Amino acid sequence: MKKSLLYILGLGVLALSSCTKVIEVDLNTEENKRLVVDAQFSSHAQEHVVRLGESANFYSSDEPTLISGATVKVTNGVNAYTFNEVSPGVYKSDNSAAAQIGKEHTLTINYGGVTYTAKDYCDFSPTVDTVILEPNYVDGSTTEIEDYTIRFSTQEAPGFGDYYAWKIYVNGVLRNDSVPEQLSQSDEFLPDGTYLYEVELTYIDDVQPGDTITVAQHAISKEIYDAVFAIRFQTDFRGGIFDSPPANVPTNLSDGAVGLFSVSGETRNFAIVP
Repeated sequence: MKKSLLYILGLGVLALSSCTKVIEVDLNTEENKRLVVDAQFSSHAQEHVVRLGESANFYSSDEPTLISGATVKVTNGVNAYTFNEVSPGVYKSDNSAAAQIGKEHTLTINYGGVTYTAKDYCDFSPTVDTVILEPNYVDGSTTEIEDYTIRFSTQEAPGFGDYYAWKIYVNGVLRNDSVPEQLSQSDEFLPDGTYLYEVELTYIDDVQPGDTITVAQHAISKEIYDAVFAIRFQTDFRGGIFDSPPANVPTNLSDGAVGLFSVSGETRNFAIVP
């Protein structure tokens, strides 16, 4: 079967080779660079971070340029928070900054004579009632722990159209720092208002007795959920011959900037590694 498939594909290549067309693609060249934004703001009072960079030339092997000298603010019509540059490309709020549930928030970035903006709504996040660490043992052992399954309980909010993401911290340090790892989910296939009892969230290893494992639950907007899912389609869900063609990931930034500004209601709970 495998030979047959390769043979068919080969015939397809031969057929296509007789009819070719040169397509000019507008690659990201030096004169066509874009501002890249990673901005997350939540209702949990903490030091929030906005990261700014510049897209790299398609043919370049250099790291993307980090942006210095930008002015970064988040407002919600009542409160305004300034993000100060702490290192190239990294801008932080003070540790009392927090989004307000039920309000739309606006990110404003002034850089290079251009004002970039993005908006997102802060939704309510249900309480995380419990976090449980379930040990998984190395095959054949009853004492040697390989990793832990993280389980949690929460009340899914009544009404459809809720979207969630979860971050995992070990002793206050974010462990799943990439967007595809943050397990974004929709309540579309859940019975409305379901109580999620000790649901398996993910696995965690490389932890020690006494470590604090914190689960932060984020209620994200549909726009952010769709963007996260698009990122996962371009990264995690690839590798087969029936993959969809690569495509631009959605953004809520203006003026040609790429990336995301996400605002979320956030609730937390924790467990201690036994």
